Amino acid sequence: MKNTNSAKLLAVLLVLCMLLMAACTQEPELPAETTYKVAITDANGAPYTTGVVVRFLKDGQQAAMQVVNEQGVAEKTLATGAYTVELQFTGDANDYYYDSTNLKLTADKPELTVTLAARVGEAVPLLYGENGVTTYAHGVGVGSTYVELEDGRNYFLFTPQTPGMYRFTTTDDTAVIGYYGAPHFVQSMSAAEVVDNSFSLSIRASMIGTNGTGTTVVVVGIDKGENDNCMLNIVRTGDPEHSIEDEPWFVYEAKTELKPYTLPQGAAFGEFDLTKEYNLVYNEADGFYHMDSADGPLVLVRLGKDSKYLASFKTILENSGVVKYFFDEDGNFLKKESYSECLLKYIENMDADNGVYPLTEDLKYIIQQRGDHSGWFDPMNSLYLFKDVNGVEIPDINPETSWLFMCCYIAD
Repeated sequence: MKNTNSAKLLAVLLVLCMLLMAACTQEPELPAETTYKVAITDANGAPYTTGVVVRFLKDGQQAAMQVVNEQGVAEKTLATGAYTVELQFTGDANDYYYDSTNLKLTADKPELTVTLAARVGEAVPLLYGENGVTTYAHGVGVGSTYVELEDGRNYFLFTPQTPGMYRFTTTDDTAVIGYYGAPHFVQSMSAAEVVDNSFSLSIRASMIGTNGTGTTVVVVGIDKGENDNCMLNIVRTGDPEHSIEDEPWFVYEAKTELKPYTLPQGAAFGEFDLTKEYNLVYNEADGFYHMDSADGPLVLVRLGKDSKYLASFKTILENSGVVKYFFDEDGNFLKKESYSECLLKYIENMDADNGVYPLTEDLKYIIQQRGDHSGWFDPMNSLYLFKDVNGVEIPDINPETSWLFMCCYIAD
């Protein structure tokens, strides 16, 4: 009797275990609704915050749509199920690229990240050709750009809009990226140090055009590797490297009260012999330099007429400017000084027929500073002025008076 009861008890326990096991293996009941989330980023993970609409499709039919928010995310609570994701754009869809395969959402996988890239701009010819064949380049911008690659080197043009340090890289490790100069001078070798298939460039403020001037255009080259396409990524990583080109100018102001100057009628010019010494005397009464004494022959500066050695300051100003950079004895930058504005005022007041104005403290300083900056008086500099037509140095030039090359005087 006892054995019979034990057998019945074991049978009951076995049935209960089987029922419990069956219950444990049943699929958990899914919630009626699930919140689905789609993030839109570029290849560097930066979000696209505007211009993108996410469509949630179920069985090929649109179940919902949502514009991305400030974090680049479209979030929607829908009936639990499987959905396919497609993107729409408020702008031209041809400007964007993304891989539309396998963009699936399920209850087990309710979140998805889609990498979005721009497409390249229209091809433009470069002033460069290999073996006589015209080379073309496509425009690209900051962020990720989907590029299709042909055999050999492919060129792309980046026109920066903001100063900064920029990093250039590709998503294809087998493709080789490089920096090849500017459209008017495409270099055959990369001009940047490429590390881990990326390089960085410092884009200074002076390289970005304002007031109608041109902006520096960067030529990026990609040598095709194993793949027919990849992403070209351009990221601003920080502020540009410090450059004296972006330092503000100190504008030199005229210390002399300027008045229109007219050369005395019948006056003749005397020329300085730059191998000799001269005694110039500053006359505080008229504010000009004279020869030998305060009442001696008046010294003049050629502002509108070329000297024997160099074009007039008026011509120089029309083509560039008259400036100097100052450094300390250790080579550290101190300041930039511009004399162009001051010279323009002198030119406005010079004798128009002869292009001269009396030598003042201003003009003496400007000639000496500009000459020192340009290397005009340094025999070891390529811009040394005192050479004959064959490029042979003129002997015995006096370094103390060589700055008088722009000057003459009123002869008796």
